[in-house]
Amino acid sequence: MTSNMDTQCSLVRRILRAGAGLLLLGLTAQTELQEPFGLPTFVVAEGLLHATWEDLREDIEADRTVIARCRARPEDCSSPAALLFIAIVDEGQLHQGLARIGHINRAVNLSIRGIKNSAPSDWSSPLAALTDGAGDCKQHAILKYAALRDVGLSSDSVRIVIVEDRVLRQKHALVAVREEGRWIFLNNHSSVLAEGDQLAKRYTPLNVLDHVGVRAFMLPSFQVQTGSGSDGG
Repeated sequence: MTSNMDTQCSLVRRILRAGAGLLLLGLTAQTELQEPFGLPTFVVAEGLLHATWEDLREDIEADRTVIARCRARPEDCSSPAALLFIAIVDEGQLHQGLARIGHINRAVNLSIRGIKNSAPSDWSSPLAALTDGAGDCKQHAILKYAALRDVGLSSDSVRIVIVEDRVLRQKHALVAVREEGRWIFLNNHSSVLAEGDQLAKRYTPLNVLDHVGVRAFMLPSFQVQTGSGSDGG
C-alpha cells in the first residue's frame, strides 16, 4: 500500500512540476499489457469499420503531408487547421510522459466543440475535424491519435478503442496510450486521464484501431464487432 501511494505521489509531483494542471484518477502500477483492458484481440479484415479505418488511414497520411509542408514553411501555409494542429503538438512537446499525454487530451477537447450522436459513419480526418471545429467522440479520437503520433509516440503505443457505454447504451470512441507499462485512456468527456480498470466499470471494449488495422476484443460472448464504430458522443 505504501509503495503504491509513493508511486502515485511521485507521478503527481512530476506532472505539477511540468505545469500541465492535469487531474489524475488513481494511476497505479500495472504490468505490461499488449492490448488495452488486458484482453486478447483478433483481426477484423472485412466489414464497414475495416473499410472506414482504411480510408481514414489514407486521410491521416494526406494530412501529414499538409502538416509537414506547413511546418516547414508556415508563412506559406494555406491551412489554418494545419497551423492549429502544429500549435497543439508543439505545446505538447514542452512536456514529457503523462504531462504530454494530458496536454494533448485537454488541447483537443478544447479545440473541438462537442456534439452528440452524429452518424456512425461520420468519421473525419484530423484536419477536417479542426476545420469544422465541432464533432463527437470520433473526431476527438482521430485528432488525438494523429497528434500523439506526431508528438513522437510510437505506432504500437497508441490505439483508438471503440467501447460500449453500458450506461448510455451506445458506442463510444476513446484513445489508449501505453505509458510506462500501462494503458492510459483519453476521453473527450473529460481532461482526466484514467486506466482500464476504472473504465471497465462502465465500458465494454469492442474494437481497436491502429497502424496494424482493425481488431476485435475477444469477449466472453465472442461477438465479432465489424460495424462502423462509434455512434455516441
